[in-house]
Amino acid sequence: MSKIQEYTKVKICKLIQNPDEYDGWRVNQRMPAIGDVGTLIDILHAEGLPDKYVVEKADTNGVPIWLSNFFEEELESE
Repeated sequence: MSKIQEYTKVKICKLIQNPDEYDGWRVNQRMPAIGDVGTLIDILHAEGLPDKYVVEKADTNGVPIWLSNFFEEELESE
């Protein structure tokens, strides 16, 4: 996958982390699922660690369904 950019749509293509890792923000109404499409809202950088991609999926009213951190290989550009 090419480098994805903030504020673009991404699709969840796989889930490789422990389920608890997907609710680190403690706001999820449900867990992310393969095939979900959300918006990349931030890229977290920490020295010595792989980047994490913060993605939000919201309903049609803009209310967050989930907000989760993913590794790049879990996402694909929409």
